[in-house]
Amino acid sequence: MELTYFCPHCKAAINAKKNIILTAVKQGHKSNKGLVLLHEKIGNYAVVMSASLKIEKGEVVDFLCPVCNKSLNSAKGDNLASFTRIGQTGNESTIVISRIFGEQYTFQISDNKKVTSYGKSVSRFIDPEWFL
Repeated sequence: MELTYFCPHCKAAINAKKNIILTAVKQGHKSNKGLVLLHEKIGNYAVVMSASLKIEKGEVVDFLCPVCNKSLNSAKGDNLASFTRIGQTGNESTIVISRIFGEQYTFQISDNKKVTSYGKSVSRFIDPEWFL
């Protein structure tokens, strides 16, 4: 089974060729939008943006599903977005990422509520259990 990321709303796959593809809109600037490609390997923070998207380090973006255009922003925490991942063994988990450009942290929350943390900026969260 292949690694698949998908939208929690429409269930469409949002990854291709080792990249997670999201629509991004600079918060407060609806005309500043484009596509963002995130590496599908958790902990790899390589980012590719379409030329139309101008974002500086520290700025907040709203993430949308590129298929259904519904918000992926999390209601459980400020400046977070989430989507779903099905691993190669068929295990499902929720992936939580920062909406602040340049912040490097990711949480992977398994079906049994086990939280695995990744990234340099993760230390600002003393206890990621708050997301559960």
